[in-house]
Amino acid sequence: MTKISKLLVGILFSALVISPSYAGEMTVTGGATATYSIGGDDSGSGKTIGISNELDFTASGELDNGYTWKYQVQLDGTSTANDDTRLEIGTDMGAVGFYVSEGGLSKELHGVGAMGPGFDYSSPASGTSGAFQTGYDVDGYSNVQYHTPSGLLPFGLGVKVGYVPDMNDTTLLSAKDSNSLPGSAATGKNLTMVQVTASPIDGLSIQGDIANTSNETGVAVSVEEGVSGNLGAKYTLGQFTIGYVEGGYQPAVASGEVTYYENSFLGVQFDVNDAIAVSYHVDKSEKNARAAVAVAATKGTKTVTEMEQKSVQLAYTTGGATIGIHQGDVSNSDYTSGKDEKQTIVSLGISF
Repeated sequence: MTKISKLLVGILFSALVISPSYAGEMTVTGGATATYSIGGDDSGSGKTIGISNELDFTASGELDNGYTWKYQVQLDGTSTANDDTRLEIGTDMGAVGFYVSEGGLSKELHGVGAMGPGFDYSSPASGTSGAFQTGYDVDGYSNVQYHTPSGLLPFGLGVKVGYVPDMNDTTLLSAKDSNSLPGSAATGKNLTMVQVTASPIDGLSIQGDIANTSNETGVAVSVEEGVSGNLGAKYTLGQFTIGYVEGGYQPAVASGEVTYYENSFLGVQFDVNDAIAVSYHVDKSEKNARAAVAVAATKGTKTVTEMEQKSVQLAYTTGGATIGIHQGDVSNSDYTSGKDEKQTIVSLGISF
């Protein structure tokens, strides 16, 4: 990590100790999606109408030496808080970026879906522990990254390295913000993450990531670092696209027994024409929960629960509007054996 830090500082310093930049440009893009949702478990269902929104304010420009810069803030929550922010500097030696709740490097999603990749678009499985557990991602924290230059490596290979200095920091949007008191490091003080992507042949993309926490605190003999990783590929041939990802995730623990997850996500899409697309998804996540060794017992026990979601999506796009239908069925939802849930979403999305 020391070498990476020195590289980041060197690139940033070389970009800043130069003449002032040219005047930049400001753009606003975004979209709004209205949805009608029906969903619930075996005991009942609910119906809701909602409108989600996303606005991106982006400023960009070029320095005198040809280096580029980009600043972006995103408004996409239920309030007007600046929840996603980035500042990036592009150089001949690569790009350096500073992010708050942005810059995700996880590759658990294969990118196949008429509306979106399977469970990521929508899932009846919910809650902190009930949703699909896919692993760590730096975009949940304040982080700094380095990206290799485009075209530097063969086979379209690209590498991105991200570092979270403090996993307690998730909302630092100004140097004047007061957040000096350290929080618990029971689930990891630092997070380091690497993403690798490649395009060896036309139509094929390969992707992977690995993340690891460090500096956990707790009972010394029981501390376990957190780790996660994903590896997958997407291939397009004509109107057909298939994507598949396998991954694993073990959250950090300060003491006690370890729980880990083994995942596999599959998506198949057929583009009927330029306007109509249909996709099918099978997403599985196996939760392995170990129990402590009981008094007078010779070994502990482990409970295995596999949550599976099958979904179908249909999208019709015309101009800047997309009409979509999503149908999802989950077995052992929320990693609870025997719990089944269903969800149907009809949506109208506008991009601008």
